[in-house]
Amino acid sequence: MHLAFPRDVTARESGSLDIADEVLGTQALACHGELLRVLRSPRWKWRLRVRVDLLRGALALEPAVSEWLARGAPGAHRSLLARRERLERVARARLARLTHEEGASLAEVLGHLERLMSEPLPRPPGDDEPVLFEGSQGLRHFLAWPGAWGFALLVLTHQHLLGRRAGVVPVLVLGGALLAVYFLRYTGRFWLTAKRLVWQPRLGEPVQVSLASIAPEGITALAAWGEVRVEGERRVTVRHAGAAGRLAALLELHRRSPFLGRVDGTPRVRDVSVVPAWRVPEGAAPGSRTEPGVAVLRPGYAAFLPAHRAADMFRGLTAPLGAKPEADAAEVDVTVELLVEQLRLLPEADFDAYLRQAVFAQGGELWFADEVRPGEAASAGHVCLVGARGVGMQLRPDSVQAEATHRIVRQWAA
Repeated sequence: MHLAFPRDVTARESGSLDIADEVLGTQALACHGELLRVLRSPRWKWRLRVRVDLLRGALALEPAVSEWLARGAPGAHRSLLARRERLERVARARLARLTHEEGASLAEVLGHLERLMSEPLPRPPGDDEPVLFEGSQGLRHFLAWPGAWGFALLVLTHQHLLGRRAGVVPVLVLGGALLAVYFLRYTGRFWLTAKRLVWQPRLGEPVQVSLASIAPEGITALAAWGEVRVEGERRVTVRHAGAAGRLAALLELHRRSPFLGRVDGTPRVRDVSVVPAWRVPEGAAPGSRTEPGVAVLRPGYAAFLPAHRAADMFRGLTAPLGAKPEADAAEVDVTVELLVEQLRLLPEADFDAYLRQAVFAQGGELWFADEVRPGEAASAGHVCLVGARGVGMQLRPDSVQAEATHRIVRQWAA
């Protein structure tokens, strides 16, 4: 549509509007009003995705509307200016709910929204995308929900406030309604892969964020609330999910080198045995104090990692190889076994390099295969290995680990 603007200075100063300006004002008022109603709706994301044409229409009108308002013509355009300001305020607030991106103008804000609403909804990982970690809401997190606090306060005070009129049935009905609201509105399921985090609320649209887009300080975990907030190309909040601390740790691990872009979620180190173990001096008396940890057996070596140094090992892995880890890193909900399993996603050379770094940094043990000899097991089903310096390990492999353990030990003796 071609829009003609008044060129006569006298007409502009007198505030008169030509027909084209009247048509433009009417179109913009209608478009902005309908878009405002959609953005203010409780189900604004769903309605906006269905009516993405409203965003495109507002974008198409924006250059002409901006030029008209810039000329400062008084009169009918004042209502359009007020509505446009309200639209920009609401649109910016909605955009902030979706992403950290901002716009310098209303046109940029609407453009970001149009792009996001035009994207297809993410789907949960399929068989061709291995899942590193997944989970759903835990009932224990219901107690951390503010609605549960309000209900508990009501239960404690309703008898005092209502006296004889207090009844059990209304309280039970309210409690059931709050529990339903909690599960339907504030819970869901998440999947973490080597490339993305997907959050599917029980009600509402799924959302995903790519690990490559997560900012350096873009991961916040509130373990007591079961909540993880992620800032990347999209804003994602995983609510009331179990193991929130572990999810945050794995996100931090896989959003950076050496994992980002180099793993696909499939273990690449096959010839390895990871077994619970205890570090003991050779000839230690039965019942003497031992140090729990994890034994890692490879064809060329055996290693021991102390269990209580899992957080330190995590800090070392989230720093570049050979660099000093951040001293003020927060405590994380990980185990040594979990970190070794994540290292198995890397190529074998990287696995060996990072494991050796962890052993030396965390006060573990590392012996070459020709330094290891069998020792006296403490009980049936255990395996005792003694390395250099008279320090040994008592291994307790389960039925699955036993086969890999004995196979690697036989390779040492060959």
